[in-house]
Amino acid sequence: MTSSNSDKQEASSGVAADEAALWRVFISPRSDEDFFHAWLTLLCRQLVRVNTGVVLLQSDEAGTFQPAAIWPHLARDLSFLAAVAQRALAEKRGIVHRPDNSPGAALQVAYPLEVSGRVLGAVVLEAGARPDNEVQALLRQLHWGVAWVQDFIHCRELASAEEKTGRIGSVMEVIATALRQSALQQTLFETANQVARILNCSRVSFGLATGNTLRMAAFSNAAWFEKDTTIVKHYLAAMEEAMDRLAPVSWMQPSQEASGSEPNQPAPAHASLAQEGGALCIHSAPLKQGATCIGVITLERDSEPFTPADLAWIDALAGLLPSVIALKQHSEQGYAGKIREDTGKLLARLFGPRHLVWKFGSAIALLLMASLALIESDYRVSAKMVVEGEVQRAAVVPFDGFVLDSHVRAGDTVKEGQILCELDDRDLRLEQQKWAGESEQHSRELREAMAGHNSTAVQVLSAQLQQSEAQMKLASARISRAKITSPFDGVVITGDLSQLIGSPVEQGKKLFEIAPLHTYRIILQVDERELRHVSLGQPGKLVITGIAGEPVPFHVSQITPVASAQDGRNFFRVEAKLEQSSAQMRPGMEGIGKISVGERRLWWILTHTFTDWLRLTLWTWLP
Repeated sequence: MTSSNSDKQEASSGVAADEAALWRVFISPRSDEDFFHAWLTLLCRQLVRVNTGVVLLQSDEAGTFQPAAIWPHLARDLSFLAAVAQRALAEKRGIVHRPDNSPGAALQVAYPLEVSGRVLGAVVLEAGARPDNEVQALLRQLHWGVAWVQDFIHCRELASAEEKTGRIGSVMEVIATALRQSALQQTLFETANQVARILNCSRVSFGLATGNTLRMAAFSNAAWFEKDTTIVKHYLAAMEEAMDRLAPVSWMQPSQEASGSEPNQPAPAHASLAQEGGALCIHSAPLKQGATCIGVITLERDSEPFTPADLAWIDALAGLLPSVIALKQHSEQGYAGKIREDTGKLLARLFGPRHLVWKFGSAIALLLMASLALIESDYRVSAKMVVEGEVQRAAVVPFDGFVLDSHVRAGDTVKEGQILCELDDRDLRLEQQKWAGESEQHSRELREAMAGHNSTAVQVLSAQLQQSEAQMKLASARISRAKITSPFDGVVITGDLSQLIGSPVEQGKKLFEIAPLHTYRIILQVDERELRHVSLGQPGKLVITGIAGEPVPFHVSQITPVASAQDGRNFFRVEAKLEQSSAQMRPGMEGIGKISVGERRLWWILTHTFTDWLRLTLWTWLP
């Protein structure tokens, strides 16, 4: 009896000690796995008749969940709990399920782990059969216990966010230091020193890539170094390992590896560097700008290995620093270097992988240029044009006088002999009557002298009679010319006397200008740069502004070697004859004419103006 009681006491004390150990782990866990295992074990022991329990947490892959803790042991197959777990995750509420739908069957209970509105996992239990009131108590206890897990996850996320914020702030301080420097070499030196201080490194070094070749660029706490030494060659070899892999490379002494750290990656160059320099651990991270590695940073420690937080800090720096380095490199390049860099980028896009849009666009551009260089087209010289009558006549004032009446004005169509305007002839008629009277008097006196046989008087009176008759004829001629008529059928181009009735006009003043209908000539103003392409007989077409829908053919009839300046450029007058006329065409109409000068290549048509300008400019400025 005494032996049995002692065994019970030992068992009870062992359970109490085990539970106390679980509570210590639960309160101060060393890892997430320890917390979840301790919490699940304590929960399942406190709940009545629980057979199995599992904690599911969301993995890094979206939509998948993995066990974080299993009770009582890991070997049991728990796939039968998947359905109830999926329901709890999907519906975001506690689920109780009886597989056999009988009161004595085991229960499957699932409860979601929801933090800040996000479902991050679930707790799934298999419990023995129990009445409904005990099921409700089970759910309440589970809800109470899940709060500890939710609080732990929330605190873990908060600590992770604070760690990331601190890491980003520290990295941004380094980036700010790098941006403050003007020269690339000074930037790398100051950055290496600051990184060494922050991460407690014995040495930090930078290597920069030129093509596929690395060169040592900077060491922390060393403003100058010998580039051809053995240690520098070891550094370059270690950096090339990281550059070739395009991934970070970590190496530590075997003694540190045996103490529980992850096994070393195969990195012989890093091992040689550690043997040469005596570092405890080495970490190299490539500095990538896009898909191109522009350099490598290598960090060494002599006291302790790099922690996961240190490696995350280095990764953040390696993600931001390449942009600063590329900016400094670009600013220090000369024009030749920038052209070489831009050319290299262009060739990489054209002949390298990806960039299908660039390749397709380049192929289209090449095909277009080949077409322009090989295909010929009709080249036409464009020029402003104006329609003129083939013959133009001016109606001028025959003698000094006054305007009596005007019958037409510019734009009116007239017939041959139609009166255009009339001059006041009253003075002329009086003068005509005066000379008629004098002529009659001289004629009578002449007859009397002849009857008296006075030869001297006959001669004088004969001369006076002739003068009177001549003056009378002159007055009659002027009277007949007082009505100004049209010389032919045509249209009045210029002239409007409707506002000048009664005004004096001088002899020789042009009153109207008349051009015949349906016989026109075209005057083109050809630019002096295009005149060399124009020759007699070349065909062309013109479009008049008022009748733009009817192109009219013509051919060049005359090239006048006289230039006129317009808008700072010289133009030559080229005359052309119409091959057919338009009923709506009138003198004075303007438009654009194009002279066909022959076949030319499309490339020449598009670029000859610029080529001529370039030749003239070079001729002007070159010695």
